[in-house]
Amino acid sequence: MHFSNGSNTTSVTPSSDDVTDGDSKSTNWDSFADSDFVLILYGVICVVGILGNLLVVFVLLRVPSLRSNTSDILVHLALVDFIVCLLVIPFKIVPTMGPSEPNTGFFGQLRCKLYVGQFLFWVCAVVSVLCLVTINLERFVAIVYPHKYKKVFTRRHKYLMMVSCWAIGALCKIFVLFLYREDEIVGCHFVGWPDRTVQAVVGLYNFTANFLAPFIVMVAAQWKVISTLKRQVQILNGRMVSSPLTEVDRRKMWQLRTSRMLVRTLMTFVITFALCWAPNQSMFLLYNIGVSINFASPVYHIGIILAVCNSCVNPILYTMTNKPFREGIRKAFRVGTARVGNTGPEQGSSTNNTATTRFGETTEKL
Repeated sequence: MHFSNGSNTTSVTPSSDDVTDGDSKSTNWDSFADSDFVLILYGVICVVGILGNLLVVFVLLRVPSLRSNTSDILVHLALVDFIVCLLVIPFKIVPTMGPSEPNTGFFGQLRCKLYVGQFLFWVCAVVSVLCLVTINLERFVAIVYPHKYKKVFTRRHKYLMMVSCWAIGALCKIFVLFLYREDEIVGCHFVGWPDRTVQAVVGLYNFTANFLAPFIVMVAAQWKVISTLKRQVQILNGRMVSSPLTEVDRRKMWQLRTSRMLVRTLMTFVITFALCWAPNQSMFLLYNIGVSINFASPVYHIGIILAVCNSCVNPILYTMTNKPFREGIRKAFRVGTARVGNTGPEQGSSTNNTATTRFGETTEKL
């Protein structure tokens, strides 16, 4: 999960010239990284991501009927994704022009390790992934263990989870701080790996912590959620066969439809994450275990674009496709929305027999 600017690599990788060994195609690949097409693509990602995530924050905070534990975590996710999209601007659209004057003082070293090494950018990217996992687990507890939901997702626990995302994200990328140094002669530069073994271990750790482990957790949670929903459907169908439809049965039929919508949304959750992150994470893993990778090639930059796109499409996939949220947009921009009542499909956290969700309306435990 690393970010390079054409031939001037500013990530935990060697320069593109070293990787390609003077390949004559390197110049064309470098020009691709700095081409108008790539810059425009990053610009579109920034605009859509920044505006989309700000819209999510505005609507979820302004419309009382949309407030819940889920929406609070979504606001946190949207803010993190907003920062990710915002940081694309200095790193890709307006990259640093040439090396700055060497500054070996405290602030020089700080700029080198945090900014040039792009530590801040990738910490935010990892935090975004962890926020997705948190939302996934919140839905898992709400649907599979509704009786424990209130105890697990208290206000205090919810905010501790958000803080933990940042702490874990910083720990996952802390190795970057040791790979960049400000030198009084050459300025900020990549110092290289201590040896191949350390590089391979860090590569496996990075792949596992940033991609494989979150993916496994989300898949396992979704499998359990789907199994629980199927079991609830079977129970509901059995009741309808043995007795005529009552008002309660009709209400449960509606809940059945929202359950199916929830399953589709949760599956989109996992698939989108895998598609966006797999190329970049796989290439960096291969590089760390000794496979030759050209970090100036179009394939590598497409992998980075996909990774950044995850922060751009999150508002669309996890919030803006939700019917209550679309209604919330109209309420948020309508005069007097601050007094809008609890007209949403559900409120707050779950009760003993109801699992609330912002992705697919209310899903009642049958």
